[in-house]
Amino acid sequence: MKHALLIAGIFCFLFATMPKVLASAEDEINSALATSKAWVAQIDAGQYDESYAAGSGAMHDKVPQDRWAQVLKALRVPWGPVVSRTQVNHIYKPNGYEGSEGEFMVITYDTSFAKLGAATEVVVLRWEDGKWRGAGYNAGAKPSPDDNSAPPPPESTTEVQTQEHVKPQPQ
Repeated sequence: MKHALLIAGIFCFLFATMPKVLASAEDEINSALATSKAWVAQIDAGQYDESYAAGSGAMHDKVPQDRWAQVLKALRVPWGPVVSRTQVNHIYKPNGYEGSEGEFMVITYDTSFAKLGAATEVVVLRWEDGKWRGAGYNAGAKPSPDDNSAPPPPESTTEVQTQEHVKPQPQ
């Protein structure tokens, strides 16, 4: 009996101290939001090489480091510093994103830049090796209020989007 309790105690200790590698991406939403803020802060500070280093392997496979820095400089430097940034929503995508396999989090921000004004930023993170890593960044000016072609932003929620297989209808 003592051996069974000892083994159970060891098992509980090991289970409680397992590395985060075994954590589920879906359970790490707060971690994704913190990673997104830290990653975009590197971009804000012009630390493009550091933001690249913090990026995912999937991002590195698609974009060389010099191209990453070149595009971010061309995009962000003319806009000036960030005046404000508010998270609009985050969407967990467990079945891949834009042709890439894996688990992703897409986080949208309403942002204001000193020389651009109102903008929308989209930060894409990928779950790799038990943590979220940057996988993509896009930003652009918001459409003017007179432009009714743009849909309103979705509510700030966690949304799990999966692709269901279509079953043939019985005849």
